Amino acid sequence: MRALIAISVLLVCTAVQAAGLKYFGCRKWIEQQCATNTTPQDERLFVGRILPPTWASIVRFHRGVTLREIIDGTPLRGKTVLVRVMRPDDSTKMGLFTRPTYIKVEPSDKPNYELKPLDVIWLCDDGPIIET
Repeated sequence: MRALIAISVLLVCTAVQAAGLKYFGCRKWIEQQCATNTTPQDERLFVGRILPPTWASIVRFHRGVTLREIIDGTPLRGKTVLVRVMRPDDSTKMGLFTRPTYIKVEPSDKPNYELKPLDVIWLCDDGPIIET
């Protein structure tokens, strides 16, 4: 069952890439979902969930912010998550056959990936959001 779920998550993530998710379109979608957010424009991190039910948030960037801190601030806390970080300059680097990089983050992992202001962070997991 877990293998089936993992394969379905991978297929969704691949389909999202094939659909041409680009940084500015993703960022715009998150901004629309969080229209009342008051975080200063240049200090924003855009966080979204790919699978339904979709979810979006804008959080304040600060030096040293980690993926663990971002994940723990979402309804996906305590779950295994695939993370894709998009940057404004990625659109010039992405070729037709370039695949995005996903980082698998287990509940106990503390990845040292360096986040930058204005990053779009997509979180992809294998189940429903359960608010606690």
